[in-house]
Amino acid sequence: MKKLFLLWFSCFSLALAQPLTLPKTSVGLDSSEGQSIWQSSQDKADYWPLIIHYETQQGPAECGPASSVMVLNSLGLQAPANTIHPPFHQFTQTNFFSPAVEKVLPRETLLHQGATLDQLGQMLQAWDLNVSIHHAADSNLEEFRRQARQALASGTQFVIINFHRDPLHQEGGAHFSPLAAYDEASDRFLMLDVARFRYPPFWITAESLFQAMDTTDSVSQKTRGYLLISR
Repeated sequence: MKKLFLLWFSCFSLALAQPLTLPKTSVGLDSSEGQSIWQSSQDKADYWPLIIHYETQQGPAECGPASSVMVLNSLGLQAPANTIHPPFHQFTQTNFFSPAVEKVLPRETLLHQGATLDQLGQMLQAWDLNVSIHHAADSNLEEFRRQARQALASGTQFVIINFHRDPLHQEGGAHFSPLAAYDEASDRFLMLDVARFRYPPFWITAESLFQAMDTTDSVSQKTRGYLLISR
């Protein structure tokens, strides 16, 4: 009976660990429609460097560091030593927290409450990057689309989105993830969701994404938004 229970529990746990089904608002990159959108998309120079360095966030509140690490590695900066895989150098969700980053937001604090849009922007600035912080309340859909498209087509400027999942009808709450491509025909952006245990990469319309950013962060009392990052 005990062995039967353990087998049942193991199978049940594995079932729970499967990624969630995307709602109709989102189109999975691995679906036939998602692949078709990818083929027709124009602005996707950021895709390849990001996909090579795709990260899964280590903990519930580490979506910001995971997104940042993808961008830092994609930009080709001189990275700190990777303590897990010496003597190689690579940005990780641990060594991202340099002394300068810790002054902005200590890792222990982030693990308990996450980061706001402004905090993550300042943490990236601590790595001597050019980071512009855009709150949805201070922007609009057209301006966001224009700036994001320009970045995605460059291969040298990257976009991290701070959004809430509710307007997208997804399970979960506030989140950070980078964008990787844009398709004009469907007016959809490709999100490389760092919570890969939850959802696969997905396409989402620009309007829906802006609505998800135009939500209020309970810590900062400001709307969420997006970061534009370059060297």
